[in-house]
Amino acid sequence: MVKTSYEIVSELRSRKRVFQSTGGLPSKDRIAPATELLIEKVNLKQGDRILDYGCGYGAVGIALADAAPGLEVHMVDSDIRAVRFAQRNARANSAKNTHVVLDHTLSRFANGYFDVIAISPPPDATTGAAFEMIERAQPKLRHGAMLYVGAKANRGAKSLMRKLTETVGPAKVVARANGDWLMRAERSPIIPSQDEGPSNHEHLIEEEIRGRKYRFRTRAGLFSHDALDPGTRLIIETMELRPRHSVIDLGCGYGPIGIVAAHLASVGRIVMVDCDARAFEYALTNVRTHHLNHARKNGKPRVEVILGDRFDAVPGERFDRVLSHPPVHAGSDVLFPLVDDAYRHLRVHGRLYLVTVRYSAVMKHMAKVFGDCRIAAEAGRQVVLVAERMA
Repeated sequence: MVKTSYEIVSELRSRKRVFQSTGGLPSKDRIAPATELLIEKVNLKQGDRILDYGCGYGAVGIALADAAPGLEVHMVDSDIRAVRFAQRNARANSAKNTHVVLDHTLSRFANGYFDVIAISPPPDATTGAAFEMIERAQPKLRHGAMLYVGAKANRGAKSLMRKLTETVGPAKVVARANGDWLMRAERSPIIPSQDEGPSNHEHLIEEEIRGRKYRFRTRAGLFSHDALDPGTRLIIETMELRPRHSVIDLGCGYGPIGIVAAHLASVGRIVMVDCDARAFEYALTNVRTHHLNHARKNGKPRVEVILGDRFDAVPGERFDRVLSHPPVHAGSDVLFPLVDDAYRHLRVHGRLYLVTVRYSAVMKHMAKVFGDCRIAAEAGRQVVLVAERMA
C-alpha cells in the first residue's frame, strides 16, 4: 500500500505541533531546515501583522501565531492543495487569528500592511520565481518592516541576498544551519515600491507542433516556462486522439498539451486541470489566445480550464483520454493515485498517457491496474507510458 498522507510532529517555538500533509507538497514528511530557521529566528512583537507567503501546509504561520500577544497572521499559497491542508492544520493546532487564502499576487493586501513577511521558496522554485515573490512582497511591507527569506546556500541564496538588498533594503544572514541560510532585509524608505505586474517575469514560447504554430504565454514559477520541454513535446507527438474524444489534461501547467488536444479532438470536450493558481491563470490566457473558449459541448464549455485537484474538479465525468505530465520529482505517492483515479474515470477503451522519467515502478502499477502497459515513446530520459482500459 503506497503512503499518500503524512503526519509531522515537531516541537517548534517550545510547543508540540502536529501537521498533516500529502504527496506533492514540498517537505511533505518533515519540517525543512529553512522552515525551522524561519520559525525559530523571526523576531516578533505584540500586535505585528505577519504574512507567510508560500505557506505550504502552514508550518510557519501556525508556529508563529502564538509567538507574541495580538498577532495577526495571513497565510497564502498558489497551490489549492496546500491551502486546504494549511486551513486544516490551523484548526487542528488551534492557531488563533490566522487567515489562510489561495493567492499568488498579494493584490488583496494594501501596500504597507505587514510588519513581517516570511518567504521559504519551494526546493524546486527557480530563481526567477523567488525574485518575483520578493518583488510582490516588498510594497506590502511598511517602512522599517522585515522581510525574511530562507533558502539553501547552494541553491541561489547569494542571488537572493543581492535581490533583497536591491529590492527591499540592506540584507544580511541572521542564521545558518545544515547548509541553509535565513536572510533578513529591512524595508528601506528610499527604495520605491516595486511594480506589481508580472511582465518582467513573463515569457512567450513560439513552437510548431504537429503541423500547427502555437504561441504560449508563460511566467517564472511555471514548469518549463521558457521553452517547450522534451517530455511535453513527446506526449503531444505520441497521443492518439479522434475528433469526438473527451480528454482531460491533469496538471496542465500553462496549457500546451490540452490546447493541442483541443485541436486534435476538434469537436470533443477538453478539460485542463491544475492545482496551482498561476498555472490556471496562464492556461486560461492561452486558451483564449487560441480562440478555444467560446464553443460548448453538451451544455458545458468545449474547452474548460479548472483550478482544482485532479479528478475532484470533474465529479462524475468520464473521458476517452487522460493525459498527464507530472513533475519530474513526483513520487509513487502522487503517481500511483493518479493511475488509480485515471482508470476509474476512463471509458471502456479509454487510454492513459503518462510522461515519466523513473518509470519502472509506475509502469508495473499501471500494468497491475489496467492489465497491461507499454512504452509508447521515449526520448533521452523521458518516457511516455500508455495503458488502455479494456472493461
